[in-house]
Amino acid sequence: MTLAGEPSFDVRCWHRDIFSELYNDNVLWAYSIHVSEEIWVADHTKVKDPVLRRLMVMGAWDWDKKEGAKLNQATRAMRFSTALVSRLLPRVLDLEAKVVNHHFVI
Repeated sequence: MTLAGEPSFDVRCWHRDIFSELYNDNVLWAYSIHVSEEIWVADHTKVKDPVLRRLMVMGAWDWDKKEGAKLNQATRAMRFSTALVSRLLPRVLDLEAKVVNHHFVI
């Protein structure tokens, strides 16, 4: 198993793993682990939205008991949406780069 930050780390390998042998709760847990590793090693200069980054962190890591005691029912939704955003974010950044590099005439 290769972890984020190791020289041989390849995020594409993680993105291809659908965890077909796991039940949905365990799949969400596995994707949350992936997302937390991706956030840890991410180039934060590419994401210029500090609110988006904060939301990703909130969704990826477990909360303190005092912060999350009333949010147990929301854990699945938070993990799912954070994993979903982690898959969409590289695509959004790629599209933003393409728009910046092209001049559109209207």
